[in-house]
Amino acid sequence: MSELHSVAETYFVPIQLALAMLGMGATLSARDFLQVLRDPRGLALGLALQLIVVPAAAFGFIEIFDLSPGWAVGLCLVAVVPGGAFSNLLTFLGKGNVALSISVTAASTAACMFTVPLLLQVLASSYLPESFDLPLGRIILEITGYLLVPLIIGMVVFRLWPRTAPTVARWSIRGAVLLIVLITISALQSGRIEVGAYGWGPPLIIVAFGVALAHLTPLLVRAARHYDDDNVALTIEVAVRNIGIALLLVRFFFPGQPEQGQVLYTCLFYAGLSGFVAVPVVLLHRFDRPIVVLLSKRSRPQ
Repeated sequence: MSELHSVAETYFVPIQLALAMLGMGATLSARDFLQVLRDPRGLALGLALQLIVVPAAAFGFIEIFDLSPGWAVGLCLVAVVPGGAFSNLLTFLGKGNVALSISVTAASTAACMFTVPLLLQVLASSYLPESFDLPLGRIILEITGYLLVPLIIGMVVFRLWPRTAPTVARWSIRGAVLLIVLITISALQSGRIEVGAYGWGPPLIIVAFGVALAHLTPLLVRAARHYDDDNVALTIEVAVRNIGIALLLVRFFFPGQPEQGQVLYTCLFYAGLSGFVAVPVVLLHRFDRPIVVLLSKRSRPQ
């Protein structure tokens, strides 16, 4: 089963990301991204949420629950990495502002080469080794190969072959969703993580952290007077982290010590959790319900 999961991670994940970006690109035009740039408040808010609110929430959880070093560093890694590209697909499925979601993902991923070391210095300086080094090749590959190139190809299809674009979008998204299902099944069968290996305290804290992000973000976005399609994009962007980058950084912390297992557990558990945390927001907006409970839906003027 572990071999199946290894194949899924190696081949299915990149293909799934590329298909998702191709399908979403086939529904977007340059005008959608120009609108994000003309009113950059959504992008600025998204980056502020990623770089300030999420790390602050992690710090609060570490202090409130007095987490030991392994669990504290694990939560820090989850908090300091950028949003994952899977958030773009969930935003599309939730009928949110896809252009804003992609813009925040691209900007935060590009910036993470500078922000991740800085945030780790703030949150986990005593555990940060001198040999710490970011996987720049992986980050560049994600931005170009998995994000920008398939997105641009999809937008070209939308521009040059508008009648074909809906078919390309539909089947690309279906393919991406199918691969997500296969990846999830392989992960569950791999035995890579045992939920109760450290008792129920750590997983419950990680769940509480994800749920807190998914409930706090909509309130902050609404307070900033953004529409619900922006709210969907930014809430999912905050909830779904780029755990792939976090996993590449685990090896730098507590090498050969039991605490490294706690760091790895935190990253893997949150990777499996984040999609479920974001599902309520996806369903609420997709079925035309308000994102912020007890407040009316805030829709963008047509």
